[in-house]
Amino acid sequence: MKNINFSLFFKANLFLTICLFLIFMINNSEYSLVSFSLVVLASISSAIILYLLIYIISFFLSYNNNVILYILAILFFSINLSLVVDFFIYKIYSFHINAMVLNIMMSPDAMDSIQIGILPIVLFISLFVFFILIEYFLIKNILKSNNQSKIELNKSINKKIILPFILIVFIEKISYGYNVLFNNNEIVSKFNVIPLYQPLTFNRFAYKYFGIKPEAKVENTIKTNIKIKYPKNSINIIENPNKINIFIIASDALRYSIINNETTPNIIKFQKDSISLTNHYSGGNATRFGIYSLMYGINSTYWFSFLNASKGSVFFDVLKKLNYDISIISSTNTSWPEFRKTAYINVLDSIKDDFDGKPWKKDLQSSSYLINKIDKYNNTKPKFAFLFMDSPHGYSYPKEFNKFHAKNEEINYLAVNKKSKNIKSIYAKYKNAVYYNDKLFGDIISKLKEKNLYDNSLIIFTSDHGQEFYEYGNFGHNSAFSEAQTHIPMIIKLPNSLKNKLKIKDKNMMTSHIDIVPTLLNIIGISNNTKDYSNGFNIFDKDFKREYVFCANWNNNAIITKDKTYIFSNLPNKMFKTQIRDTKTYKILKNKKVNTKLVIDVINNNKLFLK
Repeated sequence: MKNINFSLFFKANLFLTICLFLIFMINNSEYSLVSFSLVVLASISSAIILYLLIYIISFFLSYNNNVILYILAILFFSINLSLVVDFFIYKIYSFHINAMVLNIMMSPDAMDSIQIGILPIVLFISLFVFFILIEYFLIKNILKSNNQSKIELNKSINKKIILPFILIVFIEKISYGYNVLFNNNEIVSKFNVIPLYQPLTFNRFAYKYFGIKPEAKVENTIKTNIKIKYPKNSINIIENPNKINIFIIASDALRYSIINNETTPNIIKFQKDSISLTNHYSGGNATRFGIYSLMYGINSTYWFSFLNASKGSVFFDVLKKLNYDISIISSTNTSWPEFRKTAYINVLDSIKDDFDGKPWKKDLQSSSYLINKIDKYNNTKPKFAFLFMDSPHGYSYPKEFNKFHAKNEEINYLAVNKKSKNIKSIYAKYKNAVYYNDKLFGDIISKLKEKNLYDNSLIIFTSDHGQEFYEYGNFGHNSAFSEAQTHIPMIIKLPNSLKNKLKIKDKNMMTSHIDIVPTLLNIIGISNNTKDYSNGFNIFDKDFKREYVFCANWNNNAIITKDKTYIFSNLPNKMFKTQIRDTKTYKILKNKKVNTKLVIDVINNNKLFLK
């Protein structure tokens, strides 16, 4: 016979948890009627889905056994108390519990850096006791009630909730997917407040079967104050700004160690006339997060909030105010990753990314496009150009560039592993692609010199992330925060007018992609403190000092110091599996403690531009 006590106890806790999910809604502001309704449905839906999973797991233990009530009581108590803790964390930091937060909560050393105060402790203890009493009250009253009345009550509740709950889940998932499909970011952003929310999107399905493909917006027409405060203060440009020409050339998946005379002779030649930062790291180990950190100068964890708010970069706002001739030239489509909805949203007319063919052919077209623009430049406006090449990412190159004798074979990259015989061939293909991009880079530099733009321009060569070939146990990128995947080139050639004015303390100092925007804006003439718009610093500041770099991807965050790399997962099933690795070897270090002060600094930086 079905355990009626289990059913009633389960439903009572479900309604309590739904109430706790709904309370999170007060952390949003400026609801429309539609967004308010959908977030209500999504909050209820999230609680339902959570409890459905618990129900499936515990159902077979529920028959004629009241012990399950006490097991579930402990589980429900933990869930509800965790939701309350998460509520206050979100209220303070604007993000939910993750591995970094857990590390602070579980580390005694954190108390040296955080002053909690007596009131939160009293509140926590009160809630702790409150939830225990609720579970005790529910079990006591359910067990002493008449069996027949419990059966009737359970049937009545089932009739009233099962169909509405199914409709709630269905409606909110379809509604969320619809709003994502049609770029209703003002509504979509409201869902961020819901803990454990599992989004459902069907963009590819809609395009494949119905031909629905949202068009990119020409301008940022939605409210950009959704959940973010960026910049923190109005940007002030000095009276006579330094309108230097700026050229940034980036080659996808270029690790620092690949820069040498053999593979990159033109870059090495360029280095001799430039400042080469030898200890520079990307803000992520994938294109989305690497380019984001470079173009915004803020930690890449902001990607999700800025995408929902369709908020562009302060850097491009300044360039537009100063009437720069802006060119964004990309061998890869800028709709995915969604740079047209983030960094480039207010300069969409300046984008050229519709190149065809294999990656090497696209790189030839994109670099030629930039060269043609340089040929036609006049002196009426300052110039900014960003070129993103893709050949190394796809190990792509023309036949005549097989300098490193890669085998002419098709490789199933999904089947590649550490013991694969073709790793050497793959690496040779990679070097060939890098060598090819180096040639294209050399052509661009030659054109800049020919047009007398080289000496009076600031030119940067860099990458979005690195590439690994199992030297540290992983392949490709987006799989680890090893040196091969995060340590990248950053070579800066200053215009002649600034070479004697700007000096760095040490070319071996640790720097990050997030330092580039504040550096460029300081050179141009922004009088604001960099904290108004960036997590980074001006590398030419005499007081520049960086203890660590922060890297992120979809599921993990990493704090990289000179000696140690701390890795925190955002996945619920890995929250307690913080890793500490040696930065240079990427080997796991045992019996080492996380530097809690660095974690707190990262958390503060990751909430700096959130409301």
